[in-house]
Amino acid sequence: MKPDLLKGIRVVDLTTYAAAPGAGRMMADWGADVIKVEPFAGDPMRHFGDSMGVPATDEENPIWELENGNKRGVSIDMKNPEGKKVMMKLLETADAFISNVRLGSLKKMGLDYESLAPKFPKLVWGHVSGYGIYGEEAARPGFDVISYWARGGSLVDLAPIGHPPITPPYGIGDHTASLVLLGGVLGALMREQRTGQGEKVEVSLYSTAIWVNSLMVISTQYGDKWPKDRYLPSTPFSNTYQCKDGEWITLTIIAYERYWKAFCEAMEIPEVVDDARYNTLLEVKKPENCRAFCKFLEETFIKHDSAYWMERLSAADIAFEHSAHYADTATDKQAIANHYVEPFTMKSGKQFMLPMCPVQFRENAAIDSAPAPLIGEHNEEVFKSLGYTDAEIQALRDAKAIG
Repeated sequence: MKPDLLKGIRVVDLTTYAAAPGAGRMMADWGADVIKVEPFAGDPMRHFGDSMGVPATDEENPIWELENGNKRGVSIDMKNPEGKKVMMKLLETADAFISNVRLGSLKKMGLDYESLAPKFPKLVWGHVSGYGIYGEEAARPGFDVISYWARGGSLVDLAPIGHPPITPPYGIGDHTASLVLLGGVLGALMREQRTGQGEKVEVSLYSTAIWVNSLMVISTQYGDKWPKDRYLPSTPFSNTYQCKDGEWITLTIIAYERYWKAFCEAMEIPEVVDDARYNTLLEVKKPENCRAFCKFLEETFIKHDSAYWMERLSAADIAFEHSAHYADTATDKQAIANHYVEPFTMKSGKQFMLPMCPVQFRENAAIDSAPAPLIGEHNEEVFKSLGYTDAEIQALRDAKAIG
């Protein structure tokens, strides 16, 4: 099934890599007609899988499927005057235009908001940049690793003290920004439906990083220090401990005193139940007590395998989680039961588990996922819907205006 929430909405998607394409993917999942516009060489994201050891061919390209499934694809040369006319004709039919092409390039193509708004006053224009559209750094190129992770603080402040910056996972900032862009575009579309007035929606990877890390942005203004000493978390009940089998269990027990006795019983540590250094939040937050209790729990968890502690903590209704690996997700029964991952068969015939949009609606059912388009796969279909004849489409091909 595919939700029809956005049925009748057309989105022109001039995007690359992951930040803005992810928003287009979700709108396509919800029933919008999302038309991916690519140059003749295609979106560089078609080849990104190579850097991760993932196939990146026309027959088997899981990363491309993730970002661009359920879209239709056309190929237009925007530097060609005839190609630009085709793009403008396409935008005449659009409710929204989304892009993460750098603003200077959009201006050269006449696709910036200021150029399009007078021509298409109802159009919702959505854009993702690296650092925003104002200030001295507005024109800088931006990517997930530099604009989100490095500039946002996570690269160095999530590393253990004394260690080099972490190696950031791919796409987290991009996909978070895609959710932000999605929200902004949908809000603007709602107003356009009421008033007929379009809107400019601007999101940046840096702004998204600031919002995501906003608690730390605030706390560090009041003396909170990052990176954190592993033995000085907010409390020993908000920390991660290694078990005998090498796996890690993460605790998040917010109501410290409420669960104190139950936790001690589950962990088989009756000797500390009445220890005044540890049994109240006020005392355990003192650095000397926090360090000591974290090390005590470290010595306790290492006595048994993770399965042993998981069973006992679950029985005591303690908030915890086995700290999973990325590789565990594709076979996670909870993820499969909720359709968070779904089997997808590629043109090669090989199947993989495709992560799905995190938003669900009334029915808990898998969203149909049509294959992501090849370069210009839907040229004729889309251009005929704009009124072009077969002869005109061939003339555009001959003029190298379309692929």
